[in-house]
Amino acid sequence: MNDQEARADDELRHAWAAANAADAAAGARAVRPLGPDDRDEKAGAAPGWATLFALLLAPVALLFGGLAPMATDGCGPDNCSRELDAALAAVMGGMYAMFAATPALLLTAWLLPRRMRFATARRVVAWCAPLPPLFVILMVFTLPEG
Repeated sequence: MNDQEARADDELRHAWAAANAADAAAGARAVRPLGPDDRDEKAGAAPGWATLFALLLAPVALLFGGLAPMATDGCGPDNCSRELDAALAAVMGGMYAMFAATPALLLTAWLLPRRMRFATARRVVAWCAPLPPLFVILMVFTLPEG
């Protein structure tokens, strides 16, 4: 074996060792699964997106819910169908839930501890917060004829 072949051999061994060392380091990091007491690095994602959606939906729901009683203009407040009265009562119930439940759910989602054991609860609570304004908007769009 000459000197040039020996150098090429050494370079191949070093390259192989470096590649295996990088794989071993990546494998060592991936071996340990996250436990329930580990810090959740994505803890603010679900509450952040839910807050954004709630802030976008709430003014629209307030506007549409506030204008919903105008659906009784054609039939008068005393001569409207039971379906319309029930739907308007549901819209008002959704408005009350929007004012009470949405801020409470968002506050809960933001204040839950940032540990992995609370990750699922944080996501569920956060994504339930925009539901009352969405309910109000959908109910207004599906009001029955008076």
